[in-house]
Amino acid sequence: MSQNALVNLDLTQLPSTQIGSDEAYTELSKGGDFLSYVKLCTNDKYTKTGKILPGHWGIPDAGDEIIDLGDSIDVLPLARRPKALDSSDKSAIVISYDEQSPAFKRIAAKSMEPNSGCQHGISFLVVERSTGQFLEIYFGTKSSRPEAKKIFPYLPLSQADIERKAAAGADVQDLVPHGPIPVTLKVRLAENKKGMWHCPMVVKCSAPFAKIPPTTAIVREINRFLSAKSGGVEKVEEPVGHKGRAR
Repeated sequence: MSQNALVNLDLTQLPSTQIGSDEAYTELSKGGDFLSYVKLCTNDKYTKTGKILPGHWGIPDAGDEIIDLGDSIDVLPLARRPKALDSSDKSAIVISYDEQSPAFKRIAAKSMEPNSGCQHGISFLVVERSTGQFLEIYFGTKSSRPEAKKIFPYLPLSQADIERKAAAGADVQDLVPHGPIPVTLKVRLAENKKGMWHCPMVVKCSAPFAKIPPTTAIVREINRFLSAKSGGVEKVEEPVGHKGRAR
């Protein structure tokens, strides 16, 4: 059969082409227990090679590819954790999730030095609207850390959270339990004597999420995200071509 003949066939009435749910195939197609991440690109290898425009959000993919999400994304924040990242040695990236540990404090102090390859701040687990993926977003730079606190009110709030805040002396009179609330991450341009760069900007999302992962999947990902520390520090060697980061 020629290619032209195949094009002219009506194949719209084929029977179901799969067994099981779409969610099952998404889970089975994962390369491993890795959490992909979304980043704001401003002056990095992706913008320099023309893979994405400066000031756009993107999900790094296999090799040097990146999925361009545009200059504004909607996310559903699910959980948060402290994070210090030392990527000065690309073959052994050091991560600490324990802000009281010597490793975290060392990385945080070193991050104040220019071009140190170190960052510290807050890491969030989110669901991104357009892809439906669980992703990490990291506010680890000096200009992004102040914006991270604007996400806090949109995180899920349980009765246990309220009681913990009350025990710590916080005013909880107006607090009631709620689930995650969508936020929009936009971009602003910052400038100083050294140059210009893009920074995240958190604003309230104007549209509710119509489709989110099942509750069982959300609980599983939150538990993985918050239990990713083993002694607070891990050394990560990212395989060539892998599109995620070790949890």
